[in-house]
Amino acid sequence: MKFIAYVSQAERPFSQEDLGELLRHSRARNETDGVTGCLVYRFNEDFRRGNFIQVLEGPDAAIDDVWRRISNDTRHHTIVVIDEGPIDDRMFSNWSMGFKNVDADDLTGVAGFADLGSDAFWQRASDGELSNGLQLLRSFYEG
Repeated sequence: MKFIAYVSQAERPFSQEDLGELLRHSRARNETDGVTGCLVYRFNEDFRRGNFIQVLEGPDAAIDDVWRRISNDTRHHTIVVIDEGPIDDRMFSNWSMGFKNVDADDLTGVAGFADLGSDAFWQRASDGELSNGLQLLRSFYEG
């Protein structure tokens, strides 16, 4: 198994509907492929742009396949890999997306939505100790 963590800039601002659709589509595909992880979208009002940070983990071939799709996805650009490598255990047991600058109440009914601001989420994700990737993900979300 391996993981990859990256950041990118959204091509345009994502609406709540766009983010909900992205979550539904990604969860379905990732469940089929055995891929788990976490995606955070943050819209910065001052700069009028959205950014993503994502951690994906799973079987090597599945991560290679999803990475090809992500790299060719025109909904974002300036994709920068932060870290990648082999892992023995998953950091995320379910595909979850957290959103900043989006009203979470609109997405709470969507299966797999998790509030990244909750201590319970981070306890489950890290089992008590945050890896470098999770520390980066949390600081991006909180920033």
